[in-house]
Amino acid sequence: MELSYWQSRWKKGNIGFHLDEVYPGLLEHWEALQISQESMVLVPMCGKSMDLMWLAGRAHKVVGVEVSQIAVEDFFLDHSLTPVESSFAHFSIFKARNIELWCGDFFKLPVHKFQNPDLIYDKGATVALPQKMRKNFSEILKNLSSSNTKLLIQHFEYPKTEMTGPPFSVPLSEIEELYGDIFSIEQLDKKLLDTNQFKKFLNRGLKSYLLEYLTLLSPKKSI
Repeated sequence: MELSYWQSRWKKGNIGFHLDEVYPGLLEHWEALQISQESMVLVPMCGKSMDLMWLAGRAHKVVGVEVSQIAVEDFFLDHSLTPVESSFAHFSIFKARNIELWCGDFFKLPVHKFQNPDLIYDKGATVALPQKMRKNFSEILKNLSSSNTKLLIQHFEYPKTEMTGPPFSVPLSEIEELYGDIFSIEQLDKKLLDTNQFKKFLNRGLKSYLLEYLTLLSPKKSI
C-alpha cells in the first residue's frame, strides 16, 4: 500500500475512515489501561483523529505520526490551535500544547527520538496495511516499546475471499503471531458488526460477517 494512496485519499476528501467523534472503544476501556496523567502516548497513522485531543487531556504528551499534511493541518484547524513548526530528517513537526504531530512516512520514523511511550494507540493503522507491510510495522512498534509500554490495537476480521482491504482483515491469531513473543495479549472487546451499515463493504463483496476487536498488549518480559 503506497503512501501516495493515503495522501491521495486525503487530497480528494475520500476519508470515510475518519470518525467525527472519539472512538467509543477508547472511552469504554480507558480506565482498564491504567495509563497515568504523566504518560506519553504515541499514535501511528493518526490522521486528524478526535482521539488525539481526548488523549491530550489524559496524558502528559501525545505524539501522532501521519503521512498527509492535509490531515495534520486540518487537525489543528479543527481545534483552533496554531502549531509551532519545525523539522527533523524526513519529517515536518507540528506542535501545540502537549500535542506533537510528525508528518511523514511512519516506516522512516527515527525511533531514537521517541523515549519509551507508555501507550501506543493503534486505531486503524494495522488494518490500513497489507500483510507484507504489517510485519515491518509490528517490528517498529516493538522497537519503540520498553518494558513498560502497552499497545492498544483496534482491528477487524472478515473472510478475505470476499473483500480486499483496506481495512484489511487482521484476525487475533495474526496479532498473536506478530507480537506474542514479547507481549501478553488480552481481548478487551469483540463485536459482530452489522454489515448492512457498511454499504461500501457490501459493494466490494463482503457478505458473511465483520468482526471488530479491541486488543490490549502488555509487556510480559523485559525488552
